[in-house]
Amino acid sequence: MQIVKRHTLPTVQINGEVAAYIFNASKYPDATVSAFIVDVAAAAGPPRHLHPYEEIFIIVEGTVRLESDGKEIDATPDDICVVPAGVPHKFTNLGPGRARMVNIHAAQDVVTEFVPDEAANSSYAYNRPVDQH
Repeated sequence: MQIVKRHTLPTVQINGEVAAYIFNASKYPDATVSAFIVDVAAAAGPPRHLHPYEEIFIIVEGTVRLESDGKEIDATPDDICVVPAGVPHKFTNLGPGRARMVNIHAAQDVVTEFVPDEAANSSYAYNRPVDQH
């Protein structure tokens, strides 16, 4: 068994705060599936993007509006959402509190391609190191 401390993982920041930790399986022996551990503030989320593999959203707390291939769903902890490979998608926390979820990436390496989005959040920072201060 291998234990990985969340605070050692690379992060995504939105509006200057850590919004997700990235578990990239290729960095760990015997791991084959990657994940984002998401804890995002109300009204926040990533810009539209896609992956060359499916992504599974497991909402633990809160409600997120998930948009995939032009369709929207307001997902809650009662929902597990699967976005197929190559399909542009994004999510936004509907609030009022934080949204927490684990987004499983069905690959050893996280690959994200951002696509044009008229409502993109310019404060999104991908793979920024965690500030230990």
